[in-house]
Amino acid sequence: MKNYQSQDEIEILSSPEKAYQALTDWEERSRWRPGLKMKWQGGAQAFLGQDILFEIEGAFPPAHFSYCITGLEPPRRIYMEYIGSALSGRAAMEVTPLEKGCRVSFYWMKVEPKGFWAWIYFSLGLGIATHRRRTTQTLELLKKHLESLTKPI
Repeated sequence: MKNYQSQDEIEILSSPEKAYQALTDWEERSRWRPGLKMKWQGGAQAFLGQDILFEIEGAFPPAHFSYCITGLEPPRRIYMEYIGSALSGRAAMEVTPLEKGCRVSFYWMKVEPKGFWAWIYFSLGLGIATHRRRTTQTLELLKKHLESLTKPI
């Protein structure tokens, strides 16, 4: 079965620490990421072994996916593994300090569709296109959120 990889990134005029916090605090992330309903086990701050369910509101067909946090390297990296969804594989987010601000990157690493309908969706090219569109939207919303809170660096 074919696997998919992608990388998206954005530069943000914010400290790497604030970007990392906005990505790993589920309550904060719920505020700046409309259209994505999140449920998590335990506290709102990401921790190793934590499961998070993301439901995309208004998606057709209905879309949801779950991750387990498999690695945390504050304030630089978050590693996740798909669980119990139509996908298998890993993803990561990385925050890289820049002279002014930071770069936030999202990596999809060898993700494979699970099940017949997911395979069809990806085979038609819809899966990767949808993923890229939603990732770009999330990164732009993160930038807007952080830059509205941050004084110029």
